[in-house]
Amino acid sequence: MADTHARRADGRLSNQLRPPQAEMRPLLRADGSAVFRFGRTAVIAAVFGPQEPKSRARELFDRATLEVFVRPHIGMPGMAEKQLEGFVQRQLEHIVVRTQYPRTSIMVVLQVVSVDGSVAAVAANAAILALLDAGVAMHSTVMSVTVGVRLVEEPTSGCGSATLLLDPMAAEERICDAVVTVSMDSNRGVLVSSLSSGLALDALAWTDCIGAASRACTVLEAFLRKTMEKRLEAIMNSA
Repeated sequence: MADTHARRADGRLSNQLRPPQAEMRPLLRADGSAVFRFGRTAVIAAVFGPQEPKSRARELFDRATLEVFVRPHIGMPGMAEKQLEGFVQRQLEHIVVRTQYPRTSIMVVLQVVSVDGSVAAVAANAAILALLDAGVAMHSTVMSVTVGVRLVEEPTSGCGSATLLLDPMAAEERICDAVVTVSMDSNRGVLVSSLSSGLALDALAWTDCIGAASRACTVLEAFLRKTMEKRLEAIMNSA
């Protein structure tokens, strides 16, 4: 059974997110861009396209080519960045209506600005906001949440229990047995993509993890709507 009511170092309950923050169109030279933050973790996303592919060899006659690139906060991209690229790419392939843009390329560049846990979720959410800013057609929106899992074995019964930490900070991720980032299509109630590290979870812990993430993604969906309403209002006021 998952414990979702333990207090944490920053005062949050274990089932609470840090307040999300978003900024639309910080980069004027991209077709769409956004910054998304959870606490001190921030990622800026830039979308280029739909545009003519740089190489005809990568052109698809019936749909757009979708590429995701992750740039780390410090140093050169490594295995962690490659895994994150794959995670975001699977998410975007689920929702972008690529058949609406045949023979074109859509490139998403994610620059990690600062890090304090939940990087994968922040990057994925930044990508969604940037695509919305670029006006790229999508079937639905998908939000992402990171869940830290601490496994505890009961000494009397020998049964295990899990403490779930929504949106863990970096210090919390280091003491977790597993860290799972989940992308949910809230409208359809579908798990779109996941990225995990650490120990493998049993079926009960995994189900609890997905349930907690799904509820949190519903909250983020409401935040997304508010963000886009403010963006539309700003556009109309400047017209």
